[in-house]
Amino acid sequence: MENRIKELRKKKGLTLKQLSEKVGISNPTLSRYEKGTRNPKIENWHKLANFFGVTVEYLQGQGNDNCKHHSKEELQYFNALKYGYCPYCGHKLCN
Repeated sequence: MENRIKELRKKKGLTLKQLSEKVGISNPTLSRYEKGTRNPKIENWHKLANFFGVTVEYLQGQGNDNCKHHSKEELQYFNALKYGYCPYCGHKLCN
């Protein structure tokens, strides 16, 4: 399964060089991550997930990539459980 690094980088309108500067991971290393020829260390998964505002699992290509509209009650429930992330789409929940 492919990761979502390239997809999320492009959604933010960033080049590999710009992402590299923002997260502190070298440009060639990020390129290998995107191509799937190298897997990030856990600390780099977390750096990237925090930057993009998603879970590590979502970034790794797991979970539903089609974000559904969630009701206010659902979001309050997720926040009450202190998920911080939508369990359906992997994105950080807003307060």
